[in-house]
Amino acid sequence: MSTRRDIFGSLCDGRLKFLQGEGVRHEWKWTKQILDDEFKGGFYLDENSEIIGSGCVAQVYKCNSGSNSVAVKILHPGIKSSIILDLDILESLANIFDSLPERTGVKWFAVGEAVEEFKGIMEGQIDMNCECSNLIRFRDYFKDCTKTVIFPTPDTNRTTESILVESYESGLPISSYFHSSPSVKKKLAQALITTFLRMVFTHSFIHCDLHPGNILVKPDGRLVFLDVGIVCELKENDRKNLRDLFKAVVFNQGYEAGLMIVDRAKREECEDKEKFAREIGKIIEEFHEQRSIGLTLGAVKIGSLLSRVLDLCRVHKVLLEPAMANVVLSTIVLEGVGRTLDPDLNLFKAATPFLLGT
Repeated sequence: MSTRRDIFGSLCDGRLKFLQGEGVRHEWKWTKQILDDEFKGGFYLDENSEIIGSGCVAQVYKCNSGSNSVAVKILHPGIKSSIILDLDILESLANIFDSLPERTGVKWFAVGEAVEEFKGIMEGQIDMNCECSNLIRFRDYFKDCTKTVIFPTPDTNRTTESILVESYESGLPISSYFHSSPSVKKKLAQALITTFLRMVFTHSFIHCDLHPGNILVKPDGRLVFLDVGIVCELKENDRKNLRDLFKAVVFNQGYEAGLMIVDRAKREECEDKEKFAREIGKIIEEFHEQRSIGLTLGAVKIGSLLSRVLDLCRVHKVLLEPAMANVVLSTIVLEGVGRTLDPDLNLFKAATPFLLGT
């Protein structure tokens, strides 16, 4: 809700916006305890260091390291044990759910696998070494895009399980530009969508927490992507399915895409593949009919399209990887930001080079 300004309007500028980086802060004594445990007190952070953000998992400080400024991200007290307990409860519930009789059809919800996927994501978020590794990968994938996209540089020598040290990147949250001139917003929307499409279709490695608080804009217009603790990585089959689904919308080939989804499914007991393919085709036709007004972010709800396709897969017992749901959620979040910036952006025109491999 905090990311969908296009739906919830002023609510997103009120209390909900604080969820994007202004959560409850922990006291200095906890930070000092972690620094003493990890570095025996030898560190450049002190009680007067500026707190620049606090999310649900960690608190971020800005401090000087020689001639450079760095951001130091430190986990909140008790967050690890709290999340581990929550995950244990979820696993227990998933085991109960998955043990129900097969006739109930619950296995096509893939609850156990979904919880396992979620568990991996959350465990990665409470280990700063994982976020450090993610930063290294993103920086490598986008090393030829530094004129438009920046990921902070991690300090691998000073990063531990509880502490992430990275370069401090100045800039304003992208939400600060929601009321800028149309030309500025259009440029930002294009850069944002292009970056996301590259994550999905080129690298299959996706930042899954792209709310406005994690996207900064530098004075020169470059985008800075922060907080890469939550990521998902698509397997080859799912990447092909997603690409073919986008192609189907662009070229109105929903029936063919439906058949391919079944053929590439992780597991399927589809009783009528033809019907499944026709229903996928019907969804695609609905969106394709909007070509007369343009396949823009304002006209096409791509998050809704993907959600409906996943729902059809469940009904027809076509099981895809749980990571696909993460892509859908990420798309829905990003769709809201993109539509606020530029509702006239043609998403499928932007996607075509990636779909055709050019």
